[in-house]
Amino acid sequence: MTTTLDDKLTLLSAAAEFDICTSCPSPSERFAPAITRLLLPNGRSLSVLKILMTDACQYDCYYCANRADRRCRRHSFTPDELAATFMEMRTRGLVSGLFLSSGVHGSPAATMQDMLTSVEILREKDRFHGYVHLKILPRAPCDAVERAVALADRVSVNMEAPTQQALARLSGSKHLAEDVIKRMHWIRQAADRAGPGRLRSGQTTQFVVGAAGESDRQLLTASEGLRRSVGLRRAYFSAFRPVPDTPLEGEPPTPAIRQHRLYQADWLLRCYGFGLSDLAFDDAGHLPLNLDPKLGFALTHPEEFPVEVNRAPRHQLLRVPGIGPRSADRIVAARGQARLTSLNDLRPLGVVARRAAPFVLVNGRRDGRIPDLLRAGRAAADQPALPFLDSDTLAAVGV
Repeated sequence: MTTTLDDKLTLLSAAAEFDICTSCPSPSERFAPAITRLLLPNGRSLSVLKILMTDACQYDCYYCANRADRRCRRHSFTPDELAATFMEMRTRGLVSGLFLSSGVHGSPAATMQDMLTSVEILREKDRFHGYVHLKILPRAPCDAVERAVALADRVSVNMEAPTQQALARLSGSKHLAEDVIKRMHWIRQAADRAGPGRLRSGQTTQFVVGAAGESDRQLLTASEGLRRSVGLRRAYFSAFRPVPDTPLEGEPPTPAIRQHRLYQADWLLRCYGFGLSDLAFDDAGHLPLNLDPKLGFALTHPEEFPVEVNRAPRHQLLRVPGIGPRSADRIVAARGQARLTSLNDLRPLGVVARRAAPFVLVNGRRDGRIPDLLRAGRAAADQPALPFLDSDTLAAVGV
């Protein structure tokens, strides 16, 4: 039975489902999952072809749809086929970027070479200078990592789990330090040697959340450590979903809300000046599912609130629920022109006034109550509130 390029596009884009390149995926309905829309920091978006070089794999990861022992047909692109498929889609205006990942067929070195050759064709023959995200395979050789950094705008190697003990619950054949983290250091070194203009979007990694019994604290501690040691741009969190005909098919799926809370906490750490010690974890090291981490911080640190928006420095404004980096900047700019006198002055600046009201003073006045905010949140979530807060803290915040 002959497999056409269109067949391969359909099959190998579907096989790339579990590789993540954005925390807010918005696939095209018509072409999903082949085309993924990346949301950029400047508010724009970029349509990328998300595809595997091959869905054949020598590894036997216990959760993976492409694991070696799974009974299914396997498919592969040649480098020429993949480049031609991408350029045809680009000519039709469907995509303007490429995310290329792969199973490991034959050896990491051989598969990485096919991936690199595909991008070399695009860069050198087809004169494509747009966005490319290349996945670095575990155990890929150093020269392949170096070449990937030279060719791509972003590279990533999947960490999957935050510790070797947790990784052993996902795979019996991977070693975290030797197979994965060493490649992250190679990426950092190659990018430093290449200098400005190379690897413009940095390196990232991805975790499988929930299948290995890891805690949220472990995941965020690992990502923060990698940010310091290898310059990790960001981590992606993928809630575990069981796949038929895999050893973990009987395990329960991870709630999507846990993935969402991890992203919220990661944003606080990367963009809001929070530290790990600021996050409210329960005794098992997990973030509460029924409220966002920033509100959790505010409720567990009543001594820091309320803050007067006419005087508070930017870093203190960023601690307030309902105020983000842009609205904090707008508050600082606006109060330089005239004094802010009510919540109505904050709304046009992008502040979510209902959330911020219990934690701010506007011209000396406090216009919101924490119990009202919590009752609204409980009604929306239909969950019991704040199981991680002790009675003294509840009393301090007026609950």
